[in-house]
Amino acid sequence: MSSVNTNLNPNLDVCDKLEILIGAVKDLKTSQDNMARMFESKLDKLRTDLMASVDSKVRALRDELSIDIGHETTRTDQLLTTVQSIQRRLDDVEQQNPILNDNGTAIQENRPGRKYNPLDNTDITVTVSGIPFSDGEDLMEKAHDMILALGDSAADSVRISAAARLPSRFNDKPGIVKISFQNTEEKVNVLRNKMKLRQTEKYKNVFIKSSKSRVERLIEMNARAVLRNLPDGRDYRVDASGRIKKRDNQTQRGDGE
Repeated sequence: MSSVNTNLNPNLDVCDKLEILIGAVKDLKTSQDNMARMFESKLDKLRTDLMASVDSKVRALRDELSIDIGHETTRTDQLLTTVQSIQRRLDDVEQQNPILNDNGTAIQENRPGRKYNPLDNTDITVTVSGIPFSDGEDLMEKAHDMILALGDSAADSVRISAAARLPSRFNDKPGIVKISFQNTEEKVNVLRNKMKLRQTEKYKNVFIKSSKSRVERLIEMNARAVLRNLPDGRDYRVDASGRIKKRDNQTQRGDGE
């Protein structure tokens, strides 16, 4: 009986060791499960914190954009109010210009205390930039010489009624010269032939534009101010007619004129 118990002891030791091993494996599995749950919990917390941070930053950015858009909207409304005010005054300003007959010739109105100046009439006046300044200059002679450079069509039919140089806005450039003609047809003739100046060495850097009223200049100036404050404003320009157009390489020289 004693020998039988002795033979069974090794098997009992093996069973105990297997149970210990199984228990260790179960403990390891439990630890792994706990670790996995801990990692998942931390990842969930990290994801939650990250989303909260992103949402917070998006809300802050949206608030900043709303404020900026509000400022731009206010400035646009102010500009619109200014333009509307200018438009309301336009009729009064136009009434100060002389009346034109059927041929476009200026007729002086009988207004006490007011002397008619043809240079104030934009319908018969052009502005010329690039005419060199000289002491004691004769602007009528310079204007006539420039008209001759426009060809026979202009030289034979255009009669200059007045010319004056405006103060220069830049120290290194001569002031703009205003030139008025007898009627609108003569002005149109000059504008149609102005590109011929580029064919001459003397006048290749002289540019002729239609004269604008004070109201038109204010509207054009306001349009340029709006473009300067727009994000893509540099991609656009205000042309000679006061219209806003897309800027391209072919219009770069036109801006210089």
